[in-house]
Amino acid sequence: MKFQVSEGDKFQKIMEAEISVEEMEQPIRFACKRLAEKVNIPGFRKGKAPRSILENYLGINAILEEAADDIMPRAYVDGLKETGLEPVCQPEIEMINLTEGEPMRFKAVITVKPQLKLGQYKGLPITRRIIDVNDKAVDDEIEKQRQRMTKLVDATEDTAASTGDTVVIDFKGTKDGVAFDGGTANDYPLELGSGNFIPGFEDQLIGAKMGEEKNVAVTFPEEYAVPDLAGQPVVFEVKIKGIKTKILPELDADFVKEVSETAENLDDLRTEIRAKLSEESLQTAINTAHNDVIMKAVENCEVEMPPVMVEQQIDSLVAENTKQMTNRGISMDQFLEYLGLTAEQFREQSRDQATFMVKRELLLEAVIKAENIEVSDQEVEAQIQEISTKYWMTLEQVKEELMQGDRIEDLKYDIKRKKAVDLIYENAEITDEHADSEDMAKMTAKNAAAAAESADTDQNDKKAEAEETPVEAAAKAEK
Repeated sequence: MKFQVSEGDKFQKIMEAEISVEEMEQPIRFACKRLAEKVNIPGFRKGKAPRSILENYLGINAILEEAADDIMPRAYVDGLKETGLEPVCQPEIEMINLTEGEPMRFKAVITVKPQLKLGQYKGLPITRRIIDVNDKAVDDEIEKQRQRMTKLVDATEDTAASTGDTVVIDFKGTKDGVAFDGGTANDYPLELGSGNFIPGFEDQLIGAKMGEEKNVAVTFPEEYAVPDLAGQPVVFEVKIKGIKTKILPELDADFVKEVSETAENLDDLRTEIRAKLSEESLQTAINTAHNDVIMKAVENCEVEMPPVMVEQQIDSLVAENTKQMTNRGISMDQFLEYLGLTAEQFREQSRDQATFMVKRELLLEAVIKAENIEVSDQEVEAQIQEISTKYWMTLEQVKEELMQGDRIEDLKYDIKRKKAVDLIYENAEITDEHADSEDMAKMTAKNAAAAAESADTDQNDKKAEAEETPVEAAAKAEK
């Protein structure tokens, strides 16, 4: 096979392929065999008609086209390997010559992966915002541990339900006197004050006693995901079948022993929890800094991308959102209606995120090449071990799945990609900024307000630009 590459339109290369007469012989033989199995030729059993008969019965062109369908995909893949072209979508293939006794020739118009020009990706200034763990954070964590160890005990018959109690209820919801889907349940445990039900529902059960029946009138929120119920008044017929109250453990030696394997007393436990929360806080700051430094590296690079790459990434984001909504029992149409968007508007809103994601992948790929990042067998084995532990699979099961799906190269690339991210982070100029949780919350709110103000300013600027006359625009450009 011979391959030749020439320039096409923007983002495209044209690869011409030539398959010699000798190389066409085997595909033609196989084509004859397949066609003989498909057609009924008088005087011959299926699969037994010789090539000469098939040529007379079907015509040589039919045989050549069948052979071309077989060899063209393999020739295309071989051509990509030989020329080094990296397509980002399916090619446009056109047959140039398919004549008996002559080489088969076709051309593939290929949209290729763009070349990214790296900007600064080392020595980038980055701030790790670390939340210092104060006494309140430690107390809150201990309280969470107590809540997790809460025991529910049956209340006495004359007990009135209060916030924090769990009521066991049967309920049936009706709208205009007609029961609606998903509005009925029996023996449902509901913690009062949890906010798990429609606003106002739980409040109306406070003070109720075992065996009591109540009609609870509420209105679904306007933004509720089910359109037929959004903003609608409904009535729930509720029967209180049981009330359970919480019994929290005392902060004593038994509690310490239950929640820790090493602490001997409450002071030890507080020290242990402070260390754990501090480690988590630092890891969160490191993870955020990783994302921030990659964003800066992406901003510094230069690349012009084929629109199809962004569209494909938008497709992936839409598919992921659809999957998430389906898992929650909501259709994508319902989700879009809740957002007040059309499918096209949702795609457009995803464009900036998709563009960044594509640029990020191109950046990391360029860093891998620039830094000659490689992966050792030991690193692959370590990753396989990690997958094995995470998903409760044996090493053999993981390896078998990787080999069956031909995904071992993908695994190696994932390792390279992570090493590229780590390299950019480890070469950054890192500054630590410490604050307690209250200060950090204020700082986050301030930054969010500044970002919103900046967005409004940008929007006003764009509006002003849209309203300016051509003469004003030309004068601004000249300046």
